[in-house]
Amino acid sequence: MLRIVFVESSLETVPKSIAKHPAILSDAKRRKKKPTEMILDDSKHHTAIKNLENREKRGRPDIIHQCLLLSLDSPIEDLEVYVHTVNDVMIWINRKTRLPRNYNRFIGLIEDLFKKREIKAKGETLLKIVDSNLEEILKGFRVVVMSEKGERKDVELEGCAVCIGAFPHGDFDERTMNVFRKVDATFISVADKPVTALYTTCWVLSMCKR
Repeated sequence: MLRIVFVESSLETVPKSIAKHPAILSDAKRRKKKPTEMILDDSKHHTAIKNLENREKRGRPDIIHQCLLLSLDSPIEDLEVYVHTVNDVMIWINRKTRLPRNYNRFIGLIEDLFKKREIKAKGETLLKIVDSNLEEILKGFRVVVMSEKGERKDVELEGCAVCIGAFPHGDFDERTMNVFRKVDATFISVADKPVTALYTTCWVLSMCKR
């Protein structure tokens, strides 16, 4: 089995601290939604986001959208997928889920998820916010963290929990690093320079199907 955990994903609803910003209010009016029920998106909310703490990691839900589409398209049958967000929300994704390929429809689905905490279809749970933290999701697995600061080498990923940072810039938060230390994670790099989360996801999936 392979468990992929997308860590500190740039996925969150609009924070209350910027909910009254003109860019947020304009988008909320257009979409007929409450500001704090919308997914934060830099392409629409750039002027509101620029002064947020940890700004470089926020407002890029397109990254996790691409990575999830690639992962769920994979022929690997014994695959588990979790999304850990920049605000420590943990989301379980049913392996059978077929996410919308259209970005706007994906955003609508995730907004529903944050509101309802669970998305079902025909009686089966497709996505769910779970009451588990990152350490609990990694516990019991051999943990591999994909990091540009890791060692360049091939590694057997079968039976591992593989952590991939799904944010645009920066490094893992110190709280996340403490979790990695607790679970004795191995840090692996796929290139001599920074690469995207999508490229890293592709590399991980390819390694498991060689």
